[in-house]
Amino acid sequence: MLMRRQALALADALEAAREAEDLLAGREFSVETQRVLELAKESGCTTYDCEFVALAQDLAAPLVTSDREILAAFPTLAVAIEKFAP
Repeated sequence: MLMRRQALALADALEAAREAEDLLAGREFSVETQRVLELAKESGCTTYDCEFVALAQDLAAPLVTSDREILAAFPTLAVAIEKFAP
């Protein structure tokens, strides 16, 4: 967004991206593509959203979100942000 508005130079954006990648290095998670696609087909949610669903399932952690579709499709896993941290 900032680059489109020409409020951030490419070099500065690249530097910020490198710093973010360095901070996250070794903290990435992978999920199985087949399971993500199955979750998307069953739920009607996007595959992007279902990647987070699959990760929450793998980690046995609640998925805290404000996304109404995820909350409706995965009521035993997804928790509304307002209920998680009132």
